[in-house]
Amino acid sequence: MRWSTLIVAGQAFVASALAQTTCSKYTNDLPAPSMAAGYISDIAFQGLKFPRGIQWDTTGHLLVVDRGVGIYRFSVDDCLHLQDETLIVNNTLLNHGISMSPDGKTLFASTNDVAYSWAYDPQTGTVSDQKTLVTGMANPVDGGHITRTLLSPISKPDWLIISVGSQSNIDEFNLASSSGKAQIRAFNVSEVSEKSVDFNQGGFILGFGLRNSVGLGEDNQAQLWSVENSVDNITRDGQEIYQNNPAEELNFHGSLLDMSPRGDYGYPNCFAVWSADEIPLEHNLFIGDQFAMYDNSTMNDTLCAELYQPPRISFQAHQAPLDIKFDGDGNAWISFHGSWNRAVPVGYHVVKVDFANGQPVDKNDSSTAAMEIMANPDLTMCQSACFRPVGLGFDTAGHLWMSSDATGEIYVIRKSDGSGVAAYTSTAAVTGPTPGPTPTGSSGDKKSVAGRVAVGVTAWIVSVVAGLSMMIYFF
Repeated sequence: MRWSTLIVAGQAFVASALAQTTCSKYTNDLPAPSMAAGYISDIAFQGLKFPRGIQWDTTGHLLVVDRGVGIYRFSVDDCLHLQDETLIVNNTLLNHGISMSPDGKTLFASTNDVAYSWAYDPQTGTVSDQKTLVTGMANPVDGGHITRTLLSPISKPDWLIISVGSQSNIDEFNLASSSGKAQIRAFNVSEVSEKSVDFNQGGFILGFGLRNSVGLGEDNQAQLWSVENSVDNITRDGQEIYQNNPAEELNFHGSLLDMSPRGDYGYPNCFAVWSADEIPLEHNLFIGDQFAMYDNSTMNDTLCAELYQPPRISFQAHQAPLDIKFDGDGNAWISFHGSWNRAVPVGYHVVKVDFANGQPVDKNDSSTAAMEIMANPDLTMCQSACFRPVGLGFDTAGHLWMSSDATGEIYVIRKSDGSGVAAYTSTAAVTGPTPGPTPTGSSGDKKSVAGRVAVGVTAWIVSVVAGLSMMIYFF
């Protein structure tokens, strides 16, 4: 074969490989998302009923809780489109919570009342051996929070962490930790697999006085964080202050390897300040400080500061944070579902909070810790014509995937060159305090991993062809 023929053939192969990386895009009737410089996003799937929590399995399949349907499993093609839609759990009562054991062999999901587990085969995507683990989480009155967020932490693989919100907007019943409301608990999966337990009767409390901590996240240092949806329609001494107060919260719950008692975060007595100048009888309060609805001897700002754990970072009121995930660089990514209890809409976006050494870079009184990455460009169209972020999940390439329940879609967020938004880590560090006793009772071209492999092969071919050309020149 002549060298020139080989070179032409190689060039044709290169052109073919490059052509295969061109992908079509899903579109909808919404304005394109507004992206921070250096980032792009695309729709990966459309047509779900009400997608909420999402979870990757160990074989690169995405599991999605579709509220009112069950759990779907998807594979991912070379264009980062979801395909091979399969309903693996048919349960119309599943509404939000989903997690996977670190070994990928146990799937967890929840209704408003029950947390379940299934044996999961990551190769086939099939489930079996359904077990009831934790019960008694339903609210006895209408209007209570219904999500039961689940987290199977990497650092404590035999735990299942569950967050249960309050049973009403401002609920004094939650003052007692024994209520089983407005708190986060960890349960020993081995024990509750043998005999289920009521939420308020078992487990280890990782925080209470938490109105509705929908988002739970384990960072890369085996520490637990939550994002808090604070109260609506709040008043101070009878005056309405709810347009910009109280703040939504990023709360720190300490190391998952430390079994010392956890604190009270204030609800329903105290709340975090966002806009201090709008609070009557304000006593030198700043963003993130705790304040009381009433300023009297029974409960006041001074007692709030003395008795309760303040948030680590505060956010504009009513944005409704629903998930928090940590990237391989240790930074937090948070989804904000968006406001309803505010004259001017806020939220409806995904943000990043920079961390260093296991803590946010910004101080507690910061108003700028959240860097907006993906947003709706015209919030005046929200709620009716906006995507609404819910679940987040990183794949092994570092792409960030997001569910939008209002539009029935799954999005994927990447760097502008198609790479992941940050480094990926598959394990959390398991260093820290000596473990105590185990709790009882308890918008650009799309290139996937395959696409990047194709580009890598193309680069290799180019180098080979170039080398052959040099051989022809010299020999």
